Amino acid sequence: MVCALSGCTIFNRSLKPPPNDQATILLLTGGLGHPMDQIARHPWFATRPAGGEEWTLWQVGGNRETTDDPVHGNSPYVEPIVHGVWRGAEAERGIECLEREADTWIDKLHYRFYPGPNSNTFGDVMLRKCGLHAGLPSTSVGKDWRGGFGITGTTEGTGFQVETPVLGLKLGLKEGIEVHIIGLSFGIDFWPPAIIIPLGSGRIGFGDR
Repeated sequence: MVCALSGCTIFNRSLKPPPNDQATILLLTGGLGHPMDQIARHPWFATRPAGGEEWTLWQVGGNRETTDDPVHGNSPYVEPIVHGVWRGAEAERGIECLEREADTWIDKLHYRFYPGPNSNTFGDVMLRKCGLHAGLPSTSVGKDWRGGFGITGTTEGTGFQVETPVLGLKLGLKEGIEVHIIGLSFGIDFWPPAIIIPLGSGRIGFGDR
């Protein structure tokens, strides 16, 4: 019953950062503080060059901060989840893109929690600009902000989505079918299989790709 009401996943990605033998990018989200922890999450990218010891965090409200713990070193966000890991040459290209694009986008941001743009919109935009294929969870309110109306490819790279501030639809080979209603997401994820709900981890089933 608890699983059905708040979302739960199996086989989540490891929270242990990979070794520093290659350039690395992590995409993470953390829950907002109580009582928002089960209904809203915040994303950040953590990057580290090959051989580096510190990580740089890329996010709205703390861009380019550094830490030695990319998973738990981003207070006040709780219950972190890893949604994407990129290594080697792909990570090097992604780091160059974040260095080029992130500050400019954040400097122009006129923040609105709902319907956006906000910190989750930043995560979605950077994924698409930098060609990093991953998806933010359904509890990342604002990830689907496209202004008054927008049609784009998905951040996972195998589908498309049509969005307005009130209603939206995402279809894809991996993404499955997802309906967005006033910023809340409901649907079925094809790979890995899961039911999409706007609570907790955002999924009932297998963890993120």
